[in-house]
Amino acid sequence: MPARILYIDLAPYPGGSIISLAQLVAGLDRAQWRPMVVLSQQNPFSGFAEMGIDVVYVPTPQWERLAKVRSGPSSSVASGGHPDPAFKRTVLWRIGGEMRRWGRDILPVVRALQPIINAFQPHLIHLNDALPLVRHGILAAKLTRTPVINHSRSFVLPHQLDRRWLLPSLRGMIFISNAVARAQLQDVSSPPPSRVIPNPVNLDLFQRRDASHVFRREIGLPDDAPVIAMVGRIVPWKGQHVFIEAFARLLPQVPGAHAVIIGDTDTMLGQQYKETLMTRSHELHVQQHLHWLGHRADVPNILKECDLLVHCSVEPEPFGRVIIEGMAAGTPVIGSRAGGVPEIIQHEVNGLLTPPGDVAALSTAMLRLLTDQTLRARVIAHGQRAVKQRYTVEKHVQAVTEFYRELGIS
Repeated sequence: MPARILYIDLAPYPGGSIISLAQLVAGLDRAQWRPMVVLSQQNPFSGFAEMGIDVVYVPTPQWERLAKVRSGPSSSVASGGHPDPAFKRTVLWRIGGEMRRWGRDILPVVRALQPIINAFQPHLIHLNDALPLVRHGILAAKLTRTPVINHSRSFVLPHQLDRRWLLPSLRGMIFISNAVARAQLQDVSSPPPSRVIPNPVNLDLFQRRDASHVFRREIGLPDDAPVIAMVGRIVPWKGQHVFIEAFARLLPQVPGAHAVIIGDTDTMLGQQYKETLMTRSHELHVQQHLHWLGHRADVPNILKECDLLVHCSVEPEPFGRVIIEGMAAGTPVIGSRAGGVPEIIQHEVNGLLTPPGDVAALSTAMLRLLTDQTLRARVIAHGQRAVKQRYTVEKHVQAVTEFYRELGIS
């Protein structure tokens, strides 16, 4: 009989954590593991259902309120002073009294999870977010006496109550980078067993094929124009403003270059940020060379047609999924030297690292990777080797299921 694993991810929108979880679940040996997934009713992600995985949706009051705030006339103010949803998640847990928050946001979800757990009878509950954001899952596991692990994917840190009451309930913890592990286990005197298991990339989607230039022709770019891509949600901490400023410095030296920004906003403040970026691009006279693509489902194919991929977050990135995607596509990568990114990029070996927010350094790195063919060839070759050695779905699934077995789940 396969071991039953209940995966719970109650984020309100599709993101990197859901993509990574979907790759894990898709790679499980169904003869050994039987998965079920619980998602928030707010989350439109359909990937699990398309794979034939049993999915249950539960109401999540905090995200329902946030959606109402976003759609209201004063959403740019009421939604908080930071445009990043991960920050909003933290704020939701910290403002107001603890008792009110538990009664309003956590206990209703616990009550919704209990009958699901009782019906499925999982051998293990796998919670797919940082500890403060999975309190309901830990409490439901405690009440149903089900082993539970926490797969921590962010720098949202546990409170003192989390450390004292919830952390001891965990059978184990998985971290997506050493940077996240250090942050989450700081001041934890007796942590549960843990592993650092990096996110995977599906190599089949990113293997470079004969250039057809479909994407370039779609947006009217010459086949031989240098194209620089940036991929990610449009929020200030992702650093699109740094990217545009650096591209403006690069353009006089590479006049035929074009830049593409892939991703979109998901808050009113994010939309305001995008508007300031567009205004700035006109001030810098780069608007005719800068293309806003919004959300795209064909990122793997786009990256194959790009000459350079830039990651330039101004705050530490927990991991940096787009970096390994660029490497898998055979596209040279630049990343910010912070958070989990330096664990992926070896400077001048499989990519280049620049200080977060340093426009001049980023512009210089762009120029080097566009003009130094020896450097380009080296980082492409080492980047592809790195993803094959460390970041395949097969290696990820093997590492996670081996950890399950070490914890006595099989």
